[in-house]
Amino acid sequence: MSHEVDERRLKMLIEQYVEVRKKRHDVVSVRQAAAAVLTVIKACPVSRSELEHMIAASAVAHGLGVAFDTPQSTPLS
Repeated sequence: MSHEVDERRLKMLIEQYVEVRKKRHDVVSVRQAAAAVLTVIKACPVSRSELEHMIAASAVAHGLGVAFDTPQSTPLS
């Protein structure tokens, strides 16, 4: 159950980040968004690639472009 709560919190945080970004930008940087999210959530409940996918999906859902600007093999820490 705790994992579900953590994932829900993560989704809400991503949505909040994208909402704020769309007020001034047309594109969301996956690298910057992931860094911002990981600043708040130290123990991310999903893998790095899942996190990046969630960020991209949220940006697209909000009508924003996505900058896939992360290195391919970045460890989640």
